[in-house]
Formats: sequence, structure tokens, C-alpha cells
Amino acid sequence: MRKFVPGSGFTIVELMIVVAIVAILAAVGLPSMRDLLKTNRMKTVSLDIYSSLTLARSEAIKRNSGSVSMIAAAGGWQNGWTVTCVDVAGSCGGADVVLHAQEAVDPSTILVGPAANIVTYSRDGRLTTTAASFRITIGADHPSVPMRCVDVTVSGRPNTRVDTNHTDSDGCN
Repeated sequence: MRKFVPGSGFTIVELMIVVAIVAILAAVGLPSMRDLLKTNRMKTVSLDIYSSLTLARSEAIKRNSGSVSMIAAAGGWQNGWTVTCVDVAGSCGGADVVLHAQEAVDPSTILVGPAANIVTYSRDGRLTTTAASFRITIGADHPSVPMRCVDVTVSGRPNTRVDTNHTDSDGCN
């Protein structure tokens, strides 16, 4: 057993061993950390879409209005969207009301939504437009980070799914 002597420190060999161990751990953990960050970005986008769709549906029912819509920003869904109550016969309180505005999606995440760039709910909570589907990816067929989907049937309820076979071309399954 070594006795502690004031003023003594680490030897250069001990310091180099610690630095080598830290470098090995960082090299092993860094790719997993990148995938974790990408997965969390995709989850956040899918939750934002789901929340906006749920808000639009509940506002259409609450206001008894057939004109509550989730509308893509100029340039498409990637650039953000708004949930808006378009005033028809005073259903929105006498003026158009923006209920929620969502900012653009992180450029590393790809969001593709309905081509019409609008999802509209009727007063009973059903879609007045056709069924809608949103796809969130980080690129083509990335094996470690599966695609996420938010689908809305004509009943109006959104559903979030994860691609189980890691092949983006066939959608979420």
C-alpha cells in the first residue's frame, strides 16, 4: 500500500490510461447518442402533429363548427402549420382565429403530409377532407431510426405508428 505524500500527483502513464479509456467509451457511445437524438426529434414532430390534430378536432366539436382546420405553412408541412378556426356564421366568435401555430420542423427531419396541405374537421369531429397521413423520416431507409407515421381516418381520430420493418418505401407497418 502506497502512503499518501502531499504534492504527489498522477504519473503520465496513469493519465494516458484514463484518457485512452475515455476515448474508447466515447467512440462506442457516440453513434448510439446520434441515433437517440434523431429518434427523439422524430417523436417530437409526431407528437406535435398528433397534438395539433387533436386540438383541431376538439375545437371543431366544442365550437360546433365545420371549419376548424390544420393548414400547412407556405412551402408545405416541413415549414410548419397552423390550427385555425375560419369564421363561418359566427362559429369562431365573429373572426378567424389561429388556435395554434407550429414552427418549421428541424431540417434534419423530413415531414411529408397530405398533398392538399389542409386537414379540416366537421362539427361532429370527423374529417371533411379525405383520410390524412403524415410521414416523418430522417432520410431514406435509415436502419437504426425507423420512420414514424401519424394517420387520420375519416372518423377524425389520429393514430401514431412506428415502422417495424425499417423500410420507408412501404410505409409504417
